[in-house]
Amino acid sequence: MKKYVENKSEETTDELTNWVGIELSNLNRGAILCFGDNRYHIITNEDFYGNRYYGGIDYDGCNVKDALDKVNDHLCTIYCFDSYKELMTWFVKGMKD
Repeated sequence: MKKYVENKSEETTDELTNWVGIELSNLNRGAILCFGDNRYHIITNEDFYGNRYYGGIDYDGCNVKDALDKVNDHLCTIYCFDSYKELMTWFVKGMKD
């Protein structure tokens, strides 16, 4: 996992991958997933909201960057992963019981 930043430093990247996780301002984690038809949606690990956290289709992006731009006000940290498995492992570890 590498933290996404616009200015490089140790263990960071300035390139988004296909497997992106985010930490939100409310301390929940999110994962950007493609739901087909080039729609990228952010799901969260917050039990109450599930994958409706960002209001459905209005917040879907046409790519990873577009989805991030639509929720920019709520972002704290962006992480890029090398695989779907790595992203989902990180995402599940952040789930609250």
